[in-house]
Amino acid sequence: MKIIKVLKGKDRYEVYSGAESFNLLPKLIAEKGLNKNILFVIDKNVIKFHSERIKSVMEKFPGKNNYYIMPSGEKYKSVERYNSILAFLADNNYGRDSLIVAIGGGVTGDIAGFVASTYLRGIQLVQIPTTLLAAVDSSIGGKTGINFLNRKNIVGTFYQPDFVLTDTVFLDSLPEKEIISGTGEIIKYAFLSDRDFYNDVNDSFDSIISLNTKALNRIIPSCIKMKAEIVTEDEQESGLRKILNLGHTFAHAYESYFDFKIKHGNAVAAGIISSLFLSFKKGIINKTSLNYFLNLPSKIDYECPNYLSKSEIINRMLSDKKNREGKIKFILIKNIGEILIEAEADREEIIYAIQNTFIPRSSFNKK
Repeated sequence: MKIIKVLKGKDRYEVYSGAESFNLLPKLIAEKGLNKNILFVIDKNVIKFHSERIKSVMEKFPGKNNYYIMPSGEKYKSVERYNSILAFLADNNYGRDSLIVAIGGGVTGDIAGFVASTYLRGIQLVQIPTTLLAAVDSSIGGKTGINFLNRKNIVGTFYQPDFVLTDTVFLDSLPEKEIISGTGEIIKYAFLSDRDFYNDVNDSFDSIISLNTKALNRIIPSCIKMKAEIVTEDEQESGLRKILNLGHTFAHAYESYFDFKIKHGNAVAAGIISSLFLSFKKGIINKTSLNYFLNLPSKIDYECPNYLSKSEIINRMLSDKKNREGKIKFILIKNIGEILIEAEADREEIIYAIQNTFIPRSSFNKK
């Protein structure tokens, strides 16, 4: 098992990553002196495949012990579901001496984290990601939130967990589409890192999709470590942390436009492709670099619709929480490990990027 530290000083916490690490949950909660009155917020698919394992661990806690089953899907990251979890806490007389343990993917982690940050002005939180995407990205760094008015994550908080426990055994029950989605965020880290890691992700793509243990034990901790270092330097996204939004300005608009029927990681891959075309259109990269960089994100499939309202997508971008002074802000790629933050583009350039993203897959130069 690998242990990665996030943040510094009194706000520091650890991410524990390794197979069978979930069994350490009671021990870690006791060692860290966390509260014994626990609400487990659990994705319904996770409890379906891992109920005996989860219940065997839950039984080891002496305090109040309940679980709330969270429906799967982005549409449930909503005000209504947020209110439902708050009501469950209140109805069961949970006080400030309580702990929420989120067991699930990004949706479960985001909404449970938001509940923890706001219930009685904040109670303790442990994140246990069970999807590849949540393991490498969303469970780390303290971003919580819900969607509102069909807009992605525009209500939320920065609220750090007391620790994160990433057990790769949970990944075994995931459908391939969830693994592919998680790989979209791994590709993001490939562009943020260096040439060696980029090549490793590119060469290991099939091994990641097939959940090869050796590849996962190498790739997942590397992504966690990268995000931990970025979050430690910039906890609340005032500077460096903005690079983690690579592809996300486009991706969030695509998710919203498709009514969240496209997986987040697939949308991120599409968003990275859009960012590459925008970088090319603005003269930041040349055609050779564009074709080379397209190879990796183009390995992830997403639907190419017959009709796409580029104006509607741009309108959705205008409500992105990263914008400033009414201007859309983009994270663009100059080279692997060379990222430009808060770049601006005119409407024609944005339309060019969107148009070239949603073309038949055979149009890309793929190896």
